[in-house]
Amino acid sequence: MTQLDQFTLTTVPLEQYFDEMPLGQGTGFMWKIGDRYYLVTNWHVLSMCDFFTRANLRKDAGRPNVLRTLFNIRTGSFEKQRWDIKIRDENDRPLWLVHPSRRVDVAVLPIPFKQEGLIIALYPLNILANAALRIEVGMEVFILGYPFKIAPPAFPVWKRGSIASEPVLARLTTDYMLVDTASRPGMSGAPVIRRSWTNHMVNPGVVALVDTPLNKFIGVYSGRVPTDHPYEAQIGLVWDGSLIDEIIAGNVKDE
Repeated sequence: MTQLDQFTLTTVPLEQYFDEMPLGQGTGFMWKIGDRYYLVTNWHVLSMCDFFTRANLRKDAGRPNVLRTLFNIRTGSFEKQRWDIKIRDENDRPLWLVHPSRRVDVAVLPIPFKQEGLIIALYPLNILANAALRIEVGMEVFILGYPFKIAPPAFPVWKRGSIASEPVLARLTTDYMLVDTASRPGMSGAPVIRRSWTNHMVNPGVVALVDTPLNKFIGVYSGRVPTDHPYEAQIGLVWDGSLIDEIIAGNVKDE
């Protein structure tokens, strides 16, 4: 029997549309609090505006009102089911939630789990990747996203990177840490995980060898550090994972 890594199933490919006009693509993933499900991605994926400058990312100033998504189906096959999710209401107001500080490039879209005609399976990342692994500078991480055109079988690329700044300083300074990796725009909104295969370093010590890997969710990838230098470093931003629960608890819709 062919088996996929369960974390390959956690990501959701996103295509941004204004009605039927395609605008771009990104990555998202599922989150669950109580009996509610949420789609997590970057703020700039939903708004289609640069997070730092607030300028529109398209020359025609287009912005999406629908996300065309592909979810895994429950039957155990490799097929996926399309689900078009509205991200703006009938008055063009955003339906997604933002951090109360409004200084975070992470957005959370509440979604109903039961939809007529859908046979999708959801894999909330916060339920699956919660091992007590230590997170330290220099450690290897994986960014699970869609750097290429979204086409069958529509599973993510596991892009390797390494932590390039002190993680403990993230919430004390910028709310993001740096990772050394190269990426493409379609990976915006991808989850970043730490995977440990053997001799797991956990808080506060080391655990003996076990036959299964441990995984910990770290945060949300939002692309490379902006720079005008022609030989820019391949350094990306990862927003701290704790911000997601703060966004949900704050329940603040974007303006």
